[in-house]
Amino acid sequence: MRRLGIAVSTVALTFAAMGIAASADAPPPTTFVAVLNADEEVPQCAAATNASRGLAVFHVTDEATGTVEFTLVANNLPGDIVAAHIHLAPKGVAGGVVQPLAPTPGEENGVIKKGTFTNPAVVAGLQADASRYYVNVHSTVCPSGVIRGQLGDHGP
Repeated sequence: MRRLGIAVSTVALTFAAMGIAASADAPPPTTFVAVLNADEEVPQCAAATNASRGLAVFHVTDEATGTVEFTLVANNLPGDIVAAHIHLAPKGVAGGVVQPLAPTPGEENGVIKKGTFTNPAVVAGLQADASRYYVNVHSTVCPSGVIRGQLGDHGP
């Protein structure tokens, strides 16, 4: 969990050092972060604990094609990790999958997937309003999802 806090702090410091600020003339955002925890999952998984947490970082590398590099971290999930996705729905609502993020088989703690995907519609949606999207991770014990975090809502 200490690594998760360091990763979130590093992302925040990077944004501050780059002087990223919201304005009408600002270019569309290219980095999106979700802090995942069991309390945000809908419906909640009874087997998950406060130690069930994660982090998802997405960086748009080619806006024209919708290419994104991402890293997905999960720790202390009950059961074996079987899936992860980006969904479209506001906080507190379950929504449909818009982008699968297949975890690396056998990875159960730490970085469960590093990869890329190309999805221009998702990139455009994230740039328009990232808070409409969330990331979650599923396990054999909690097939509907263990941890979840809204993109654009960087958590505590």
